[in-house]
Amino acid sequence: MPNPVTQVQTVQAINAALAQMVPPGMPIVDLNTNALSNANWSCNSFGPLVLEQICLITGTNPDNLQTATYARGSPNLPVGFANNTFVNISMSGDPSTLNHNFNILVSGGTTYLIQAFIDHPVNIVRRFPNATFIARWHDLSNNINWQAAYTTLFGVAPNVVVPNPPVATWLASQHVTQ
Repeated sequence: MPNPVTQVQTVQAINAALAQMVPPGMPIVDLNTNALSNANWSCNSFGPLVLEQICLITGTNPDNLQTATYARGSPNLPVGFANNTFVNISMSGDPSTLNHNFNILVSGGTTYLIQAFIDHPVNIVRRFPNATFIARWHDLSNNINWQAAYTTLFGVAPNVVVPNPPVATWLASQHVTQ
């Protein structure tokens, strides 16, 4: 487990990942940044790369990470994370263009969502009160007004990503690694 993870370690991991992106990103100073991702960066490259960097920085063997898979509407979805917990979440559904891979750091009363989004510049770090993040994540995971939850969490609306997104349901499953 890479936990506990500090804000300083998370900034170091993000900056190491930004340096490896094509094109490279500018380093951030702290998690209160409003820096935007490059539209050429895929979440499926950036999210795992930040997790890899966290493992390097914390001296965690990636083979010791635990991944849980949750189907849509799973009653076993975590209802919170401990302070200084770093998590990678990979969500998938149909259409796959809405799939997203991102990281979170829970620090104090704030959840920092760390991301890139292919074809769309988004805030690399989005900040939420912990309860707000969990509520919107559960809404998205359970397809409860999922489009509004998706927009709130990731800063891009599903209908901007794909024309005519499904109304009732999108998410099929997700992998939560910590």
